[in-house]
Order: sequence, then structure tokens, then C-alpha cells
Amino acid sequence: MRADATQNVELFWALRGGGGNFGVVTALELRLHPIETAYAGMLVWDRDEAERVLRRWADWAPEAPDAVTTSFRFLNLPPLPMIPEPLRGRSLVVIDGAVLGSDDEACSMLRLLRGLDPEIDTFGRVPARSLTRLHMDPEGPSPAVSDGTLLGELGDPTIDTILEQVGPGSTSSLLAAELRQLGGALRRAPEGHGALATIDAAYAAFAVAIATTPEMAMQGQLDATQLTSALEPWSTGRSYLNFAENEVDARTGYTESAWLQLKGIRSAYDPDDRFVANHRVPRLFEDGKVTA
Repeated sequence: MRADATQNVELFWALRGGGGNFGVVTALELRLHPIETAYAGMLVWDRDEAERVLRRWADWAPEAPDAVTTSFRFLNLPPLPMIPEPLRGRSLVVIDGAVLGSDDEACSMLRLLRGLDPEIDTFGRVPARSLTRLHMDPEGPSPAVSDGTLLGELGDPTIDTILEQVGPGSTSSLLAAELRQLGGALRRAPEGHGALATIDAAYAAFAVAIATTPEMAMQGQLDATQLTSALEPWSTGRSYLNFAENEVDARTGYTESAWLQLKGIRSAYDPDDRFVANHRVPRLFEDGKVTA
């Protein structure tokens, strides 16, 4: 079966954001954006600088143009040989990101952040293919536990809470606690959008810990959940399901109208409930009852 903008259009809509509830995708055809390079990299400070850097970034991010996207991270790096010696075993704050535009335009956008005198500044012109490694995520399987939430704002009370949880002096076991800058095009639905075309939030918060032993997994999950629970007053109440590595109510990943449409499409394309997804979209009627 083929699904695209002209055939099986309902299935095509559902597959873009609806997860593995509607079938097994065996091939994809993508139209690429003609972007060969970007101005990208990271700015690094010791964790003792966290408050002034986070407050500056929180002021800067909402007004940043669509051409730039960044994330702010608290990192507790283990003393492992594959980590560069200047960073090995240290607690840091990092702003990483990418800018589409000329070098002069990028430097102008980043000037306020660079004015905080980072210890390391790697921003520069890079090939687009290198962006997959910008965030320094492990390329092989890594045992980890995590939790996340979507935030509607990053005001002073929110910042105070984050600093209390993972800032200077924290004993949290988290490898990373990060805030990803959203907004911009992520809040504007493009033409022909799918089931999850927009994310109506200002930031995505994500906490992750290494879990090489059961004890580390237990402590890491506790610390990750503690951070997101502390941020609950500023949560949008919605979930970004790609970051939901624990069971959540899948309805929180979608608008009410999208959730209803997804259930109807699931009923049409998988009436016998054969497909099992990480975040399940139920059929409209199950066991003779209308599903929530």
C-alpha cells in the first residue's frame, strides 16, 4: 500500500506523528531542503556559571529569529577516556545549536551569548551532515533512563527551580538536563501537515541518566522524575512522545481533534488491532464501548 498526498491521504496524515499504530512502513521518499552548510557549534562554561548563563539565554531565546535553534544543557561528564581531557569528569553548562544564514548574520545572532565569555566556543561553518553529531549523543546503544516535559515559559521561578535541582552544588545523578528551544516554525502548521505538525510549547525539558546497573537506573529515574515533577507548575500538560520513554497517556501528545481523527483512522486501517506501538492509539470502539 502506498500513502502520499494523493492516495490513502488519511493514512499519510496519521503516519506523520501517529507512531507505529497504523502499519509497518517499508520505504520512505523524502524531499530534502537544499541546505549544504550551517553555522553551528557549542559554547561551554563551568557549572558554577550556570545562573548567569541560563538567565541570559532565557532572555535571548524567545526573541531569537527562526534561523537559529539552540539547546541549554547541564552536563555531568564521567571521567572516561573517550571524553576530551579538558571536559573529562567535569560539571558544565553548554549551549549548542545551529544558525542558517551567513557567518556575519550568525555572529550577530550569537553576540549576546558570546558576551558571557565561554570557556570553549566551537561555533563555525560546518557541513550539514555534521549536525547529527552536534549534540554529542552516543552513536551506539547506551543504557539510560529519562523523563521529559513541555514548558510554556521560562521565567524567574522556573529558572530558580531548575538551578535548585541541577545547578551548582547539586548532587543529582543525571548525565544531562536540557532545555530545547522551540517556538518559531514548530508552532506554525505547514500546508499538508500530519497528525503532529506543531508543538505548542516554548521549551522541551529532558533529563537523562546512565543506567549501567539496576541501582544506577533506579537513582537516575528518581532524579529525572524529580526534575520534571518540580517543573510541573509550568508544564503545558502535553507530551512530546519521542521523548517519552516511559508509559504516558498518549492523548497528551495530540490536540483533541487530532486524537479523534487518529482513532478513526486506526479503526479503518487496523480493525483487528494487530499493530502494537510504544504509545498506543486505540480504535474508536473497543469491547463495545467508545474509547476515550
